[in-house]
Amino acid sequence: PKTVAGYCLRGTIQDISRLKQAEEARYQSELQLKTLVDTIPDLVWLKDADGIYLSCNRRFEQFFGAKEQEIVGKTDHDFVDKELADFFREKDKLAMAKNGPSVNEEEITFAEDGHSEILETIKTPMYDSAGKLVGVLGIGRNITERKQAEEEKEQLEGQLRQSQKMEAVGRLAGGVAHDFN
Repeated sequence: PKTVAGYCLRGTIQDISRLKQAEEARYQSELQLKTLVDTIPDLVWLKDADGIYLSCNRRFEQFFGAKEQEIVGKTDHDFVDKELADFFREKDKLAMAKNGPSVNEEEITFAEDGHSEILETIKTPMYDSAGKLVGVLGIGRNITERKQAEEEKEQLEGQLRQSQKMEAVGRLAGGVAHDFN
């Protein structure tokens, strides 16, 4: 040990550059995953087994009209009316009870701007590496345009059937008139 002005100094130098690189790599990986989930045009969320939000993407934030930090730790009852919140919870429980995906359609109104969408929602239970239930992952895809196209197609098919019936009646009437002549 070296003595300076009557004091003895001892020190240890440790290279932490690998630790810093690992932390930076983990941060970049988490940032990449968050960016990926936020870029998905569907609503994506994760709730625990009790229905408490653990995470969500930007599209889901638009539905509740709140940032993820304001959503995490809360339930549906904090953001939507009781009837809709109970419906969501029922579908969460169904997915957990089935031990597999549950699919349903629902119409929702976005708090951010008041527009409505029809969603096809898939809820599936999530498990940790030990097989313990973590909660429910939900994905809601906007199918409004598809539903409108289906309704228009049904309307057109109905009109076609009606015109075919009228054509058949016309032919029948023409045949009867021909027989009388």
